[in-house]
Order: sequence, then C-alpha cells, then structure tokens
Amino acid sequence: MSQRKGITLFRAADATNLEETDMMSVPQFPADFVRPEDGRTDDIVSGQTVKVLYRQSEEEGGFSLVYAWFKPHFPLPRHSHSADCLYYVISGSAVMGGQTLGAGDGFFVPSGAPYQYSAGPDGVEVLEFRHSRSFDMQITESNERYAKIYEVAAQFAPMWAQMAAPASR
Repeated sequence: MSQRKGITLFRAADATNLEETDMMSVPQFPADFVRPEDGRTDDIVSGQTVKVLYRQSEEEGGFSLVYAWFKPHFPLPRHSHSADCLYYVISGSAVMGGQTLGAGDGFFVPSGAPYQYSAGPDGVEVLEFRHSRSFDMQITESNERYAKIYEVAAQFAPMWAQMAAPASR
C-alpha cells in the first residue's frame, strides 16, 4: 500500500491470505460441535480463496476490504460476525435461501446476525466491506447440517483442486 495526500492505493498482488493475518478470529463452534477426524476439513479449505485487500489502522478509521472466491457449490456454514458487513457480488452467483444473487447484486449483514449462502454452479466472487479491521466468526450450524457441508466439500474437492483463479484475480 502507498499513501499520498490522504489517498491510499492497494494492489491485488500484495493481498495477504486471510488465514495469514489476525483479521478474523479462528471460527468458534458451538460447545456440542463434533469435528470429523478424517481430514475432511482440507476439502472445505480447497473450495475457497479469501484475501485481505485493504486494512486500515484503528486511528485511520478501521475500514477493511476482503476478496473471497468460493468455488462452484461451495457451502458456507451458517455463521455470524462481530462486525457489520456489506457484500458485493463481482461474478458468479450466491444462493441465499430461495434467492440467487448475481454479478452487481449484494447484501448487508449486521453484526451478530446469522447467515448462510452457497456458491452457485459457476462459483462466486465477492467483495466484503467492513468498518472494522478485525472481527470474529461464530458458527451457528448444527452438527447434522455441518456434516452435509463436509459431504458437499468431499464431492466437489477434486474439481476444486483443478480450478485456476478467476480472471479478475
């Protein structure tokens, strides 16, 4: 990032993977959550790319911008965050309940509100705008529903492993 007279520039090439930062806490699961012991979490990880594009200090205002690419049919678990977030769909589609959001659509999720979506058949690229430089993630999914997420991830992981990043990245 570079600054000049109040303007800050950032480059996609300089973006850091979310998991390499302290921006989001490790997801917190319900007390009765049972993690599978067969390595299936690797399948879930292979279906997503999440990068921190921009992150201000608290003194500068604390804004942040995250890019996420979820590969075809990637199922995000029902969860909430400790910060409001405005999502903008760049490409592909996101399926939220009975609604399908495409390029140019978006949604706002207030702090603490549980939500869930899945990537459509072509995947989805989103930008996440927050007025916060860090946030937590609380999983609100039941064991039964989370088991289905692992099943979907296992089904699509071989395809996800073969996919190159979208042209926009």
